[in-house]
Amino acid sequence: MKNNISSNAYKLIKRKKYKKAKNYLLNNTSKLNHNAEALSMLAFANIFLKDFSAAEEVSRKALREDSFCINATLAKGYISLYNGHRENALREYFRILDLSPDNKIASDNIERIRFLTNNAKGNEIKPRPYLLGKKEFSILKFLIIIPIVFILSLGSYLIIDRVYPMIKYVLLDREQKELREKLENVYLFEGLEEGKIPESAKSPTYSPREVAEMFDKAKKNMRSASVNEAVMIINGALESDINDYLKERFRVLKNFVIAPDYNIFKESPNYLTVVKNYNLYEGGFIKWKADVSGISKTNIDGIPKNKARLLIYDNNGKEIVGVADLIYSQNISLETKSHIEVYAKILGYDNLSRAVLLDTQIIKHLPNKK
Repeated sequence: MKNNISSNAYKLIKRKKYKKAKNYLLNNTSKLNHNAEALSMLAFANIFLKDFSAAEEVSRKALREDSFCINATLAKGYISLYNGHRENALREYFRILDLSPDNKIASDNIERIRFLTNNAKGNEIKPRPYLLGKKEFSILKFLIIIPIVFILSLGSYLIIDRVYPMIKYVLLDREQKELREKLENVYLFEGLEEGKIPESAKSPTYSPREVAEMFDKAKKNMRSASVNEAVMIINGALESDINDYLKERFRVLKNFVIAPDYNIFKESPNYLTVVKNYNLYEGGFIKWKADVSGISKTNIDGIPKNKARLLIYDNNGKEIVGVADLIYSQNISLETKSHIEVYAKILGYDNLSRAVLLDTQIIKHLPNKK
């Protein structure tokens, strides 16, 4: 920015002094008029102050003064995005790249729009990165932060190493990281990642937006390791009256479900809850205490396995509330009358034997009950 008024306003905006920046510009009316950059800064300030009608008017005025003003185009693009017009916003950002191919803010904004969820609302889209770009790296701030980070890191390490030694490796869980990266590219409507929701997505029960919200909520829960809640949303969608294409997209999403870490998994439903809602919990995970009452052989997809009949305890570990059949590998040692804690995936429910079907993740041997 070549002129002082726009440069000074920009500095105030960077420091989050939006009201002060607006007043500064309005108090310099003689310099503001016919100054595209200064008008752009006024549009920026209005956007941060959530006065979007004023911001739109000022950005248009700035572009009338200089149709090649990049900051005015950034403001216009964000206003379109806020109002739900993603295609218009993309058009403005591509126009900036035509004028300035190396413009990092515009290219980053195009990527940000690509990864917006289908139902993202305007007030959920923060304007700062879209107008000012990523935060610039400051050597001075970095030097100040180094000792603080060191102290916090040392404290965190001591807590993890001494208080929670069993969950230390979870923080570097490669599988979870890869899952989150892949999830970003899973959409409910393939080819419509920019957020359009076709009317064909409606069903007798759900509107297209409600279906999109279910899908996005399931994704969000999977990213935050709330796997059982995600599984219940997906299974609910599969049992609903949405069309076959949408059901297939939910099945694809379910393929990305992986077991939460045993050491921090605390969302286990109790046995009776699973029995009452086994269709919703299929593919979810449990952690139950049980006694082994019998062991037999079985075959799963041509692979020899063992099957243990379990007597499942209530949450207090006192009363037996039901039975489950646990599938486990032949290289795992398990004996009858063993008292265990089992962490497993729910495969379904056998109505004939009235047993929950489980696939072993981890078996922890506990002292036998007296």
